[in-house]
Amino acid sequence: MRPVIVASVLAALSCPWTARAHDGGDVPPSLEPHPPERSSQPPSQPQPQQPQSLPPAQSPSAQPPPSDEQQRKLEEEIRKELGAAPGAPQPAPAPPGTSPEASGAAPAPQAPQGAQGAQGGNPYARLLLMPDISAIGSVGAAFDSYDVETRSPRPELFGPKNQPKFFFQELELGLQAVVDPYVRADAFVSFTPAGADVEEAYATTLSLPAGLQVRAGKFFSPFGRMNQQHPHVWEFVDAPLARTRLLAEETLSGPGVDVAWLAPLPWYAELHLAGQETAPFGEEKGGLTGLARILQYFPLGESTTLGVGVSAARRGEGTPGAFRDLGGADVYLRVRPLQTRAYLALQGEVYLRKLRGVPGADSTTRNGWWAQAFWRRDAWWGYGLRYEEAPGAALDLAGGTERRTSAVLAWLPSEFQRIRLQAGYDRAPGGRDGFEALLHLEFGIGAHGAHPF
Repeated sequence: MRPVIVASVLAALSCPWTARAHDGGDVPPSLEPHPPERSSQPPSQPQPQQPQSLPPAQSPSAQPPPSDEQQRKLEEEIRKELGAAPGAPQPAPAPPGTSPEASGAAPAPQAPQGAQGAQGGNPYARLLLMPDISAIGSVGAAFDSYDVETRSPRPELFGPKNQPKFFFQELELGLQAVVDPYVRADAFVSFTPAGADVEEAYATTLSLPAGLQVRAGKFFSPFGRMNQQHPHVWEFVDAPLARTRLLAEETLSGPGVDVAWLAPLPWYAELHLAGQETAPFGEEKGGLTGLARILQYFPLGESTTLGVGVSAARRGEGTPGAFRDLGGADVYLRVRPLQTRAYLALQGEVYLRKLRGVPGADSTTRNGWWAQAFWRRDAWWGYGLRYEEAPGAALDLAGGTERRTSAVLAWLPSEFQRIRLQAGYDRAPGGRDGFEALLHLEFGIGAHGAHPF
């Protein structure tokens, strides 16, 4: 697409205004021919006019084509306007009908996980200085055979006992664009029944040396894999209980700075160091939080990739010597044959939390984990299974362990719509078991940038 845009712009720039006038185009006032001055003498007998030819300098066919050096400079300027790094080489086009993997070409290097793509989506929008605008909506219905609010408290997606309930979950508005060749900006605003909230709004550098990248603003904390994903990226409808009870009620996030370093190793290895103000469970005052994360991806063949991450965080709890320590590990294995659209994804996470020096708080180390498998059979159908364990949240049985098993069936009529049916069986402490079901519709419009792998 970009070579076509470059060629069109070059043709427009190389066409002189005088030539456009003969084609019926607009001419600047300074180049328009002046009307003949009126004479006091009577007009002479009209003479037959001979067709006039354009001077050589004004003839479109005689206009010399731009030199290779001029064309290179123009292409470089256009690439800068489209958001590419200065001097970035352009990949050679692959033969028709040949995928990059089949041709043996190495895949392009991926941006660090904090970035939503290095150049954005629509090149025409780049030329018009417009951001990529998208909207993703999600609605659904829930049925629970037990009192979830009392036995298994969670932030959302449940209904009263033995009564179906319809719900509007979220409308996410995304604005993404390249600011200049050095920085891009991403903003995501969430509209829910509780109100509107800026989920993320940050700027990311694009051209720092030594494999560095800096992200500043409000963003999801680089802790674990799932915490950095928006809900429409999840394979299942809801989040695991362990994440909502040990890490954050919804998402661990806040304003701050994240510095990422891509290590010069044969495999993908990235280090994140971040500082943020976070309020994971709706605290009135945010607490200063320091985070560190190491993420590595190992290719296990042409169609298999293994990702391993380790995360740690410490949050101040408002009083001297009081801290909340968090630890986590995540694993992601994806098998996707190159010749099909099917894939198998296995992933899981472990969370640890310990409160130190917090008055009246339990200093016991709490833990929880989840694991899931999702098989995308083809472009339209997918199936998943998840098992999880989390600390019980009921007030009278807060010390026990809650276990839940869920299955999901996904139907994707297109890449912009997804319908999921999820069923689960929850075994709460004290024999308080229950069945739950979720029917969920998700749709997306506009240009939404690709998410990190």
